[in-house]
Amino acid sequence: MKLSLPTLALILTLLSSCSKYENFAGYEKSNDALSTSVTLVSSDTHRSMEAELFEMINNYRVSIGLNEMEFESTTYYYAGIHTNYMIEKGITSHAKFGERAENISKRTGAEFVAENVARNYDTLEDAFDAWLDSPGHRKNIEGDYTHSAISIKLNSNGDMYFTQLFYR
Repeated sequence: MKLSLPTLALILTLLSSCSKYENFAGYEKSNDALSTSVTLVSSDTHRSMEAELFEMINNYRVSIGLNEMEFESTTYYYAGIHTNYMIEKGITSHAKFGERAENISKRTGAEFVAENVARNYDTLEDAFDAWLDSPGHRKNIEGDYTHSAISIKLNSNGDMYFTQLFYR
């Protein structure tokens, strides 16, 4: 039986979220129609923290015999939007993941999209180690992906929120 992109994304999402305070593994189905008029305004480069964590993940992948993933600006755009959403709500969440995955697929030709999220880690290393300690997050980090982007933003208290999107 062949599963659709949204179904595969849902299955992977249910296994992939992280917070040092909670292990939220939910998926919130959205009834919002996909916006076809989204204007992509994104950066072709990450900020320093994002680039550092991205490099950590790629170095790890290479150390276990996997390919490096390429930074991709469309996924960076959607990761940033989702990180802002989590900060606004004060939660770790995969809300509207299906919509993000579909938009990324439409704009990049992605066949499969996955997501890791986290919040409230004091350092990039803490977040990276927590993702590796979580089977679902590790599966995404070690997955058959070619492209990725990470958004890391701070809330008004200085707490870090993370969204990493992967695709192939």
